[in-house]
Amino acid sequence: MNIGDSKIMISEAGARERVPAFLYVYVRDTDGAYHRALEAGARSLEDPTDLPYGDRRAMIEDAWGNVWQIATYRGR
Repeated sequence: MNIGDSKIMISEAGARERVPAFLYVYVRDTDGAYHRALEAGARSLEDPTDLPYGDRRAMIEDAWGNVWQIATYRGR
């Protein structure tokens, strides 16, 4: 799904523990978005990390139990 210039990918929980929502959101700055989320009360599940397929990704859980993967595509 596209919202403005942002892409949002939504999938089933699969093998993961079920939560209200499991979201993968592309942003311009993974690190900045991750730190702003923590300052707003989110809990860190994964620090920002460069992944082999070109994304820099972090994972947080918000106050309602939603899990957010925050990513920036950097290329391979």
